[in-house]
This record gives sequence, C-alpha cells and structure tokens, in this order.
Amino acid sequence: MLKNYTRVRLLTDRFCQEGASAGDIGYVIEVYPGPEYEVEISGKGGVTVAQIVVAEEELAAEPEPISSLGELD
Repeated sequence: MLKNYTRVRLLTDRFCQEGASAGDIGYVIEVYPGPEYEVEISGKGGVTVAQIVVAEEELAAEPEPISSLGELD
C-alpha cells in the first residue's frame, strides 16, 4: 500500500483524456479504500496537468530524485 506523498509512475494510458499518459510521474495526494489513490501529475514548472483516481495496480512507486533529497555531506 502506498502512502500520501509517494512519488509514482503511471502504468496505463486509461487517463489520456484527462491529460495523463503511461510513464507520467506524479504524487499520491490521497489514499482511498480499494486501495485507490488520488494522484496529481504536474508538468514542467509544477503546473498540474491531471488529478486522477487510480487503482493500485496502475501505479509503480518511484524513488525520489537525488537532487530533492537534500545535499550530501
């Protein structure tokens, strides 16, 4: 089960009409029973391009980029 703020990759093209395609990266913003997840996908510059409710099997957890984890000593 994924948690809020988990970085995820969309595995389906089911949401193309909403502006989200397979391979897009987003973040879980809400967890629902099922489990299903509300995911926000942003484009360049951080503008939201899609906000969708996705089944768990349609997502893969992604590691955070190293640059967002803070500076290394």
